Amino acid sequence: MNLTNEGLSLWYRTPDAPAPDDDAVVPRQGASLVLGAQPPSPANAVLVRYRVDGGIIKSVPGRELRTDYQRQAQYFAVNFPSFPTGSVVEYSPLLTCAGRQVPAPHVSERFPSRFRLAEGTMSPLKVTSPAMQAAPRLSYPARLDFVASVAVTFDNIQYVTDTPAGMRVNFFVSQGVVTGDGLAAQVTPHSSDHLTVRRDGMGVIRIRAGFATDDGAVLDVDAGGYVDFGPDGYRQAVARSLPDLAPIVISPLISTRHPKYKWLNRIQCVGVGETHLHSGKASYTVYSAVPRDIPATR
Repeated sequence: MNLTNEGLSLWYRTPDAPAPDDDAVVPRQGASLVLGAQPPSPANAVLVRYRVDGGIIKSVPGRELRTDYQRQAQYFAVNFPSFPTGSVVEYSPLLTCAGRQVPAPHVSERFPSRFRLAEGTMSPLKVTSPAMQAAPRLSYPARLDFVASVAVTFDNIQYVTDTPAGMRVNFFVSQGVVTGDGLAAQVTPHSSDHLTVRRDGMGVIRIRAGFATDDGAVLDVDAGGYVDFGPDGYRQAVARSLPDLAPIVISPLISTRHPKYKWLNRIQCVGVGETHLHSGKASYTVYSAVPRDIPATR
């Protein structure tokens, strides 16, 4: 299915944008589809209107999956809610961008596609008293997708002062390199790591940095986290002699308005690495943490 209007294109039921065929039988829980859109734009938004057995019209928004810059195509995932009752779901996708839309308004009121629901109904929710309910065990399996490796070199370590919260130590980057899958950048000079070493030896990090990519984008990086200097870390910090090697765990938030890298705005990152303070260096690997069954963002 391929629809065009006002310079926009929307498609589904293709190898790159799978969706149920007409009269396909799908489970009552977990029905979904992928929509392709052209041209890609930060202003693109998709919505799917649907009805069950010709009943009340409802809608569900799409979530951006990725952008294929070679094909100039943008993809969105649409996850339908559970269908406890009913037999046939009719639906109509809609793409909007800056006042334009596809399909045209007079066509968007139609429901050109449909799928059938598996036989039976979903079991109703059983309600029991609090005394009868066991505490549910929540489990949300996750995976880590590689984003980039970061290696930085610092200017001289700046031991600031001891405070009620711990020993303040500042690090300012003289140079740094970022390498990833489709991502190559330099850490901007004077990016900073402000560290407070607590009395238990844990260093609380606040990183404010910039990544200048080789193709002209600038990524803003804001990260917090920990460096574990060991039980003696506070005393060593006060003595202005932090240990050379210590593990780092941080949680970077990366943001930019550059269209090629805007997928970074939508992920929560985790960075894991170590310090090499005797040589004025630190390195870590950055991953995106996502639910296990969600497709990759790019």
